[in-house]
Amino acid sequence: MGSSFRIARIFGIDVSITPSWLLFFAFMTYTVAGYFRYEPWSTATLWSVAVVASLLLFASVLVHELAHSFVARAQGIAVHGITLWLLGGVSTIASEATSPGREAVLAGVGPLSSLVIGVACFLGARVAPASSVVEAVLVYLGFINVALAVFNMLPGYPLDGSKVLHAALWRFARDPVRATRWAARAGVVIGAGLIAYGFIALVLLHFSYFVAIWAAFIGWFVLQASQGAVRQSRAEGSLADVSVGRVMTVPPAAVPDDITLRKAASDYFAPLGARCLPVLDDGGLLTGMICLSDLGRTDESAWGVDQVRDAMTPHDRLPTIGPDEPASAAFHRLVTTDAEYLAVVQNGRLIGFIDRTGIVNYVQGGHPARPAAGAART
Repeated sequence: MGSSFRIARIFGIDVSITPSWLLFFAFMTYTVAGYFRYEPWSTATLWSVAVVASLLLFASVLVHELAHSFVARAQGIAVHGITLWLLGGVSTIASEATSPGREAVLAGVGPLSSLVIGVACFLGARVAPASSVVEAVLVYLGFINVALAVFNMLPGYPLDGSKVLHAALWRFARDPVRATRWAARAGVVIGAGLIAYGFIALVLLHFSYFVAIWAAFIGWFVLQASQGAVRQSRAEGSLADVSVGRVMTVPPAAVPDDITLRKAASDYFAPLGARCLPVLDDGGLLTGMICLSDLGRTDESAWGVDQVRDAMTPHDRLPTIGPDEPASAAFHRLVTTDAEYLAVVQNGRLIGFIDRTGIVNYVQGGHPARPAAGAART
């Protein structure tokens, strides 16, 4: 999804948007204006209604994602935030549901909320003044939300229907990894079908370019996401019965928190070839973790002034996991939360970190580092 920036905090949940959302909002406003072009409104009214209707549409998407987040919290799952982007929204949660039934509820509440909004809009349109702007907008939002509810129930990643299907297959097979593989393959079929529909709609049925191209684009996205889920399920299968401790990387050294970023780069990262290193204070206590990506996010002209403590991730914000937990669970967290790494902590001490590179090396036959004594205390 790319970079994002926060626009609000709702019920303790950060809501962010990506640059692609801004482009899509402009596109949707143009599309909505086309939808209402036959209404007897002035140009100013038409575009004002288009902007308001688009904002209300994305508000509906936000409610959809908040429903997922609230249910996740009710199930004891931490919610890291909601991001609105090109294809709607996504809730970033710390882990998956612990049972098929809970997963079905967590996935199904989103489309259900869209359906409820759609029905409420239709009911509101019935009591609104006939042929008014309010009635027109409510009818539009009713159709769109019902369509979103139906569309999201398609069994293709990353749509909610894929999670509902996964829950059903998990219940049937009693194996979440196998269920992921089956559900992902169904998603590949759905994605390919949407692409084929877009081609047929454009070439054979002569539907509008918007319908055909949009269907093909969504199909391509679903196909890519589903193929990624297939690869993920294979990787998780390779990590069956493997602990985090076997896959993690042990940092070869720790970085003092009061040295400059330039010194950290030249004296630690370059000679050690490390991706991430723990950061210690004068007393040897862990204060955070710094990675090459943190250096990359800092203007190189400031490396001679900014200190490691200015760019690191503080220890209280480190995503952590235990060395005895399944490596497949770590991989799943890295994928679903988009975390760069997980700090491996045992008895209050940092003993390593695990990231996707280390997992890929392990799956492909690499030899990750093993735990070492004398790790930093948290």
